[in-house]
Amino acid sequence: MGQKPDRIMPFPKKGVAQFPGSKSKIDINASSAQRPEALSEDNLRVRVQQIVLYGTVQESWHSKKDRSYRNVSMDDIQHMLRSEWKLAGKPKWSDEHRNWTYKLEGEDLDDDELTLIIAVKDEQLQILVITKY
Repeated sequence: MGQKPDRIMPFPKKGVAQFPGSKSKIDINASSAQRPEALSEDNLRVRVQQIVLYGTVQESWHSKKDRSYRNVSMDDIQHMLRSEWKLAGKPKWSDEHRNWTYKLEGEDLDDDELTLIIAVKDEQLQILVITKY
């Protein structure tokens, strides 16, 4: 009972896929893809309508946290995205998140002014509401 098996192999501490002499300096998390073009207002309008109808609209942690403080519900957000809105300013690129953000201005369910900062994630068919006011 007190004997150890003869064929126990030690588990490598640095990971299974590493072999001696294979230490690479390449950052596999870095993206070498070029920055995509920002959507024009017309293309953004089409994509927003497609995503509202067939995809998902989600809020970032920051936007959710400020929901009660700003008195803007998800119904207000959906209403604005389905209604008339305008692109306020030029799209901004985020190096950290590798996407474009767009500032939209419109009205909520009570016809109060509403501004949304959104990111459009085409691959996931998703709109992320970064902030609202």
